Amino acid sequence: MAEREGILAGVAETSIAGVPVGAAVSGALVAGVADGLISMIPVKVPGVAVRGIASWAMIQWGPKIFGTKAAQTGGLFLAYDAMQELFDFRGMVRGFFKRAGTVGEEEEIELVGAGEEELPPELLGEKATEKEKLVLVG
Repeated sequence: MAEREGILAGVAETSIAGVPVGAAVSGALVAGVADGLISMIPVKVPGVAVRGIASWAMIQWGPKIFGTKAAQTGGLFLAYDAMQELFDFRGMVRGFFKRAGTVGEEEEIELVGAGEEELPPELLGEKATEKEKLVLVG
């Protein structure tokens, strides 16, 4: 099927070293606009249902407005958001690796004073004064 023209069709075709960055950018933009519109809906409908319908609508009617690739990628992002809301894949995988003890090691931060934290010298540079080393933590 031939690529349908839309306002983001040219952007969606951009790739760098074979990576479809244009499709990612245009899809994220389209999904962000759809998500903003979704957040304006006053009815209390489960987000997963609304994002699922928005994903379907984006695939059906989005190509006429945004271009085929931008609409398909935007629909994919909306579908991912819906599935993430249901299953929290990232949280599950993060929990798996924490239990395995291979990643996610938590680092303790030593407080210097009430609400102050000492930053490591590599973040401040070698010529940081003692006053610059302390930062107020809100």
